[in-house]
Amino acid sequence: GESLRQLLARLKQEQLTLAEQYGRYVPLAVKIAPDMDAEQLAGVAECLLHEKMDAVIATNTTLSRAGVENCHHGDEAGGLSGAPLTERSTQVIAELYALLGDAVPIIGVGGIGCGADAKAKLDAGAKLIQVYSGFI
Repeated sequence: GESLRQLLARLKQEQLTLAEQYGRYVPLAVKIAPDMDAEQLAGVAECLLHEKMDAVIATNTTLSRAGVENCHHGDEAGGLSGAPLTERSTQVIAELYALLGDAVPIIGVGGIGCGADAKAKLDAGAKLIQVYSGFI
């Protein structure tokens, strides 16, 4: 809540200072985790709106091991990306869009392996998508 708001406020102020200093505005996007519950997500959305962020990237990697718990390396530490993230990422995009509407563009990321995955992100409310794991 408040810590995020303060961080975003400082980043926004620095962004505006640099834009004035160099005559060039560079958009600032905030990447969020897929592991938040609805209340946490609402708090993040409120901060994004209040601080007038240029975009939100939904989502980063997940700490969850759902779907890979029986795989050989399923218990490794760190963020998990790719197909196991597809559904949750799309759900977060839909929840964010319900909170933000078109006020803060959503960049859909997470488990995009084919055109249907990309379309699902766009249908959920993403304005742009990022593909990475799908190319590997």
